[in-house]
Amino acid sequence: MLERASLEAALELLLSRTAPVAETELRPLAGALGLVSAGEIRAGTDSPPFDRSPLDGFALHSGDTLGASPENPVRLRIAGTLYTGGVYSRALRPGEALRIMTGAAMPEGADCMAPKEALREDGEDVLVSRPVARHENYIFRGEDIKQGELFLKAGSRLDFASLGMLAAMGRGSVEVYRPLSIGLCCIGDELTPADTPLEPGKIYNSNGVMLAARLAEYGFSCRPPLTLRDDPAEAAGEIASLIDALDILITVGSVSVGDKDIMGAVFDRLRVERELSRLAFKPGSAFLCGRLRGRRIFCLSGNPFAALATMELVARPVLAKLSRREDLNTARAKAVLRTPYPGGKSGARRFLRGRLAKSAGDGLPAVTLPEGHSSGRLFSLSGCNCLVDLEAGAGALPCGAEVNVVQLGVSGNL
Repeated sequence: MLERASLEAALELLLSRTAPVAETELRPLAGALGLVSAGEIRAGTDSPPFDRSPLDGFALHSGDTLGASPENPVRLRIAGTLYTGGVYSRALRPGEALRIMTGAAMPEGADCMAPKEALREDGEDVLVSRPVARHENYIFRGEDIKQGELFLKAGSRLDFASLGMLAAMGRGSVEVYRPLSIGLCCIGDELTPADTPLEPGKIYNSNGVMLAARLAEYGFSCRPPLTLRDDPAEAAGEIASLIDALDILITVGSVSVGDKDIMGAVFDRLRVERELSRLAFKPGSAFLCGRLRGRRIFCLSGNPFAALATMELVARPVLAKLSRREDLNTARAKAVLRTPYPGGKSGARRFLRGRLAKSAGDGLPAVTLPEGHSSGRLFSLSGCNCLVDLEAGAGALPCGAEVNVVQLGVSGNL
């Protein structure tokens, strides 16, 4: 077990002991958004499956329109009308134009189409007042993707576009890696459910809502958060009863060194294999991590910002590897500090919440700090999208100082 580990040492240990989920399942497209493709996907058919019209108008022969002008329009006979979903029964002859709707299959013999607003109908004829080039307004079969062409690599996260393409090829399901099962427990006698009167000495359980929402922003769903009392036997029993159905359990609170910080005792009761105890940075140094029956348990501080920072810095990379979600890995960048930092009381490495914005020019992005850096403050997290990584002993920093930031966005850089 590592004690007081640096962030880098903690991640090296945890990631080396994390294997990506291997089980797969067949999911209907409607239930596959955000999941990870278990294999490469090639087009099963051309898309579109036929040459088609992109607009309402007339399909015709480009050669019939040579020399057409407003003063001397070309007159073509209207051969009929083709609606989307139908097929014209014969080849289009020279001197003919076929009224055609958006998305309809181009008739044999036509090599272009003119939009409706560019023509004028005159009884059974249509007048073309300008030349129409060959293949103008013409969508070819397979123009989007050709049969057999690779359009999704194995391990790709399925988004709206990839699901739309699968649907366009007639597929109703896709093989994916099974989604993670994540549990969340908030521990503390002081925690009070929402919409109930707050008794003296009690607080509402904001951590459960905040972390469940953050997991949802990652793209995961978690079970409804449980609230447990500061009772080692009760907490151990609840954890033992649910751990086998989970991949990861995250607990919040009761992980420091106070009389009622019970998670160490819970680990002892359950004989959890301890991996990490405490971290060498703030906030979030109060931390415990281990494995029970092959499932990992992260125990985070009950202070809101400490809990969030530790989940972002330690739990998130593990979740990314476990779920095969490369897009979930955090991005790092250099930035210029636009708010002076007075320095902390401790000389330890520290992470500050910050708001990162693109530079107006070609320079580094700018980061501003909200008022208040206490790990227990929740309101100042509003609008923050990065963590400022201050080395141990950094001290006070003036405006203009160059700093390292960890971006919190799920899709990467600004």
